[in-house]
Formats: sequence, C-alpha cells, structure tokens
Amino acid sequence: MYIRGWLTGLIVFLLAPSLLFASLWFYNKFENVSAIDRSLSGLSLVQALGPLIQEKAISGEISHAPPQLRQELSEFGGIDRSDYLNGLLVNFIEEEDVSKSLRKGRDLAIAIAQMGQLTTSGTYEGSKLPHLLNDMLLSVVIESTKMAENARKLSKRPVINVWDKMSIPVQGGQFKVAADGASRETSRNFGLLNGPQAEKLRQKAEQYRKANVEFQSNGAKLLSTTIKASTGKDITTEPVIAAHPMLVQATFMLWQGVLDYMNEDLQQQRTETVFAVSLAGIVGAIVILGAFGIAIALSRALADRTQREFEDLGFHDPMTGLPNRRALLRAIRKLPETSAEDKVGLIVFDLRQFKKINNQHGDRNGDSILRSVADQLATLAEPEDFLSRTSGSEFVLLRSNLKENEDFEQAAREIIEAISNERTVGELKVALEANAGLYIKQPGSPVTESMLIDATLALRSAKQKGPRQNDTFAPEMRTIFEKHNETAHELLDAIDAGNIVPWFQPQIDINTGTIIGAEALVRWIDKGNIRYPGSFLPAAEDAGYMELIEQIVRQQALALAADLTKRKKGQIHLGLNVSADLLGNREAADALHDNILKMGLKPSDFSLEILEAVMIDETASIPIKENIARLSELGFFIELDDFGTGHSSISSLRDLHVDRVKIDRSFISGVDKNPDLQKFTSALINLAKSLDISVLAEGVETAGEFNWLRRNGCDVVQGFLISKAIPVEQLMDMILQQDRQSAGHERELYQAMEA
Repeated sequence: MYIRGWLTGLIVFLLAPSLLFASLWFYNKFENVSAIDRSLSGLSLVQALGPLIQEKAISGEISHAPPQLRQELSEFGGIDRSDYLNGLLVNFIEEEDVSKSLRKGRDLAIAIAQMGQLTTSGTYEGSKLPHLLNDMLLSVVIESTKMAENARKLSKRPVINVWDKMSIPVQGGQFKVAADGASRETSRNFGLLNGPQAEKLRQKAEQYRKANVEFQSNGAKLLSTTIKASTGKDITTEPVIAAHPMLVQATFMLWQGVLDYMNEDLQQQRTETVFAVSLAGIVGAIVILGAFGIAIALSRALADRTQREFEDLGFHDPMTGLPNRRALLRAIRKLPETSAEDKVGLIVFDLRQFKKINNQHGDRNGDSILRSVADQLATLAEPEDFLSRTSGSEFVLLRSNLKENEDFEQAAREIIEAISNERTVGELKVALEANAGLYIKQPGSPVTESMLIDATLALRSAKQKGPRQNDTFAPEMRTIFEKHNETAHELLDAIDAGNIVPWFQPQIDINTGTIIGAEALVRWIDKGNIRYPGSFLPAAEDAGYMELIEQIVRQQALALAADLTKRKKGQIHLGLNVSADLLGNREAADALHDNILKMGLKPSDFSLEILEAVMIDETASIPIKENIARLSELGFFIELDDFGTGHSSISSLRDLHVDRVKIDRSFISGVDKNPDLQKFTSALINLAKSLDISVLAEGVETAGEFNWLRRNGCDVVQGFLISKAIPVEQLMDMILQQDRQSAGHERELYQAMEA
C-alpha cells in the first residue's frame, strides 16, 4: 500500500487530516454541551410538573396550570414530538380520575426525561437519580393516593364483600413495593453523592422514610380492620387518609431535593466541558502550527498508525460502535499472567426474548433499542472496563482489576435493573428484561478464552431462574450442561421413535365422582422405564425441542378426543397446557383451532390451561390476552392454572374469559387441618364463585382434603387420591367402565319403575 507516500504529501501541503480530526473533536464536544443544555431544559419542564402532580394528589384537582408550560413543551418536543407531549399534558390535567391522572402525569415526566437523556448527561453517581425522580417517587404518590381513595370509598360501603377484602391487600402490596423500593434506592445511592446538595438530599430522604413508616403503620390498621369488617363503618380509615398529605409532601420534598442535585450536577458538567473545549482550542492551535514543522519527521509514525486503524475496523460492531467478539477475545488473550492476588471478572448480559421484539416492532426499532442499551452500559461501566457486543442482544463486560467478588456481583445486579425497563421508541413502548452470567477467575489460575464459555453457562442458569436474575459460574454448571447435551441427543431419538407420549390425570366431579376431564402430562418411555418431565424438559428447552414436544402431546390428545367422541356418552374436557409462545402467536392459535375442526372435534372438548405467570408483564401480555379472548370466543374452555400463586390473579379474572380456575397444590395440602390456610383457600373459592367461575383443586391426596373442599364449594378435583397420571389406554378403560356402570344403574332404575 502507498499510505506513507500520500499521507506525507497531504500533511505537508494541506494538513487536512489534522484539521478534519480537530473539527470533528470540537463538533463532538459542542454536541456534548448541546446535550447537557437539552437535559437542563428537560429538567426544568419536569420541575414545572411537580407542583401540579402534588396538588392533584392532595386536593384531587389542579386549580391553575402555568399557561407557558404548553409552549415550552412544544419548543422542547420540536415538530415531531410537540403534539405528543402536549397531548400527555392535556390528558393529565383533564382526567377526572385522580389515580389515572397521576399516572398520566408520570408518563409525561418519563417522556420528558427520555427525550432529555437525563440518564446519560450527568455523572455516573447521578445517573440513577432520573429513575428515582420520574418513576419510583411518583409511583409512591400514585399508589398512596389510590390507597387513600380506596379507604374513603370503603368507609361508605353498607356491606364489605370478599372482593373488597382482597383489593386492599393487593393495593397495599403495590404501595409497599413502590415505597420500600424508593427507601432502598435512597439508602443505597445517596451515600455515594458529593457536593453541598448531597447532605440536604440525605436529610430529606430521612424525612421521607419517617413519613413512609407512619403511612404504612396506618395502612396496616386499614388492612386489619378491612379483613374483619362487615360494613364500611367497621374499617379504620381516618389515620391513613390523614397521613396521606404528609407522605405526599415528604415525597415531593425529596423529589425536589433530587431535582436540585441533578441540576447542580448538570451545571457542573457543562462548565467543565466548556472549559475543556476552550483549553483544547488554544492547545490545538499550538499543536497544529507545530505539526506543520515536524510533519515530515512524523509521517512514518502517522502512516503506521493509520494502517493499524484500518486493521482495527474488523474489531468493532458497526451498529453500536462497541468492540465485537473478535476484539473481546483479543483483549482476553492480551491480559497479563495474573499473580496470586489478581482476579479477572467477566459478565455476559442478554436481553430476554429480544427476537420477539424484532418480530413485533421491526428490526429498525430493535436496532434502536440495542444502541440505547449499548449507550447505557457505557455509562454504567467502570472507566477501565472492556465493554463489547458479541452477538444479537448479548453484551460482555470484562474487568481485569477485580477487587471484591461481592462488589462485582452487586454491579451486575445494578446493571440488570438499570437496563431492564420500559423504553420508548418513536410512539412505541417496549418492555425489556435482562439476565447476566458472571465468571470470576480465581487468583493464580490461567487466563483463557474458555472464561467466556463459562460465563455463558452462568447466563443460561440465570435465565432458568427468571427475568432480572444473575448467576455466577460454578463447575457443576458445566457438568449439567454436558448432561443436558447428552439428554438432548437421547431425547431427539426418543421423539423420532415415538417414545414421547402424553399420560392423563383424571379429573372428577366432587359431588358425583364422575370423570369429567383429564389433564395431559408428558412422559418419556425409556426402555420400559418412565421418565418424568423434570428429568428431561430443562434439556429440551435448552435444545429448542419444547415446541415439538408440545405439538406431539397436543396431537395425541386430539386423537384421544376423537376416539372418545365415537365411544363415550357425554363430554370429557381434555386439559392442554399451552405455552406463552403459542398464546402470543395468532397463527399458532388459528392452526390449533383449524386442526380440531378438521378432526371433527369441538373446541369445547378441550381445556386450555394457562399459567397466570404469562400475564405478569403487562406490556408483553397484551397480544396473549387478545388471543385468549379470541380462543374463548371460538369455544375453547379456558382454565387459569396455578390460581393464587401470582400477583396477576384478580386482574386475570377480570380481563380474561375464564371458565375455570385451578387452585395450586400449595393451597390444598393440609387444608383440612390448617385454619389459616382454610381462610385463604375459601376466599379464593368464593372469589371465583362470585364471578360464576368453576373451581378445580389439584394435588388432592387425602380424604380430609377432599371432604373439606366438597363442603366449601369446590367443583372438580384431581390428585393422587383419585389417580396418578395414567396411559391413554387405562384412561379409556376407566371412562368406558364408568359408562357401563352408569348404563347398568339406569336399567335397574327402569326395571324397578316397571315393577
């Protein structure tokens, strides 16, 4: 290549590259100043919203909105977003329902913060404050206001029903999560802050915690009296209503303190940036003039450096600008041999089910989200950390001077929480969830590329625990992975050989003892031995075989239903466990319906058992709920599984067309002997019955449990007391024998009538 020749000539005659790079550098710095100015404008708008939200929470109305606020929002939003921001403002002011109005006010504050990029303009210590300012503290105000509203409404009720008694604990729980979360965040983060505003902020945080404790104490009185109450007059509502304004005022004092600290922090960042630009301008002019005199002498070094930069282009991810997997492996190989004291840490982060986000919102929006995550990770990482994007939605952080394992693990948890939130892309709101796998190299052990593999195994373990979880590599993870690989190979052979089959656990009418349904449960018949789901489904999920196994179980259940239709009197509901993937796919739901019709069956012959856990994420569950509603309209029998174990139970009953709830085994075991458990289980039964929803109890193992459930209104039971899961042939024999016995009784009755 002729880099040296043309570079020397260019530097000598024009100095264009130097001037170009200098211009780009200055442009970047002025862009930083502009970004800080925009963040300050956003902060000013958020501050203007504070008094309006506080007034709405305490008095229930807004007496006067600043007339200039709408104009300021228009200028801040620009041509593309001004209508959107003003629409949020109008909705906030004009909404009569106080709780809904406050939520819309919070949505406006979050939108302003995101457009102003408040999380990236300030210092690292202050980067967590926008979330506290616009989400956590406003959530405290919203949930406490809703709790006070509920208290006022209940005090006027002539009769307190089961729904009323359960709504107070649910709302109380939502408030406690928000209030205690804010307390933890202030305790954890405020100790790291510096400056004159920091001490004031800590004092206001202490005042907030005292007000929170007082409100929760009064909330406990409201809760305890509601549970025992028969009428509204029996409920102690005055203390929590009286404590509400004090809590709101203390919360907004802390809110203002956070805002003052952020403003001071941004002003300081702006001053330092402007000073750096001015100083660099003077120094740059001197350097450029000096460079003209020594250009010939440095041409060789500049040419060599340019050559290396061309080579480095293959080590970066073009979409996010971060180093890629190749660069990460090179960085690992360049790590020095560590001493007995040195440690190295690696974290692999991955966004859960990111492929669905691309499918639902498009690759362009998905790329925008990945870039925002990359920017956020860059602000959260330590200066000496090596950050890279290694594949799709996977990012890796390498720390070569690790001090304490606990601090490294805490950093992983904090980063997970930071990137696991709702993001706005255009007009879309997208909920993200992340996991992390950690590898910590022990002192004295060699540094190898296998540490990336081990961190990935830890990520796999974290994903199995659920959203926002992390795990640290342990040697047994590699053993489990290798065992799962072996199991997956055997499982594929078993699928091809037809050894993956459904067994069915009968369900009986609790009053008549008649078999009215059966739940399909997968089994692996391995050389005459029975292998249960826990021994192979984790391996199947890792290998991507779950959809195939679910399809096998469904098809064999349909075949059984077709056989029963020909040979049995009456209807039997066959219970099919359906995954979130099937429920979220409109085409898959339609294919199931079409398949049933082609076999001459009716959708009402099947119970679709839905885990209420799939409805936890409100944003992600919207298409799932729409599909469930459509399946119900098509005639399927909808059953909510594990009822009572998730926080979404009550809203699921309200929003979905549920025909039957299935009470989890944890609420059935020993219910005949446990008075406290009896109260809760009977409340679940009564709640369902009040909504005309049938109740099935699973895991019934004793006669005592059976008799208690029958006395307390349960409709259907299944469990070892009735039968374990059995092969299809045995289930068919049980059902046909039941039909023969029923026919015999009918003949005896007819003969007795003739006689």
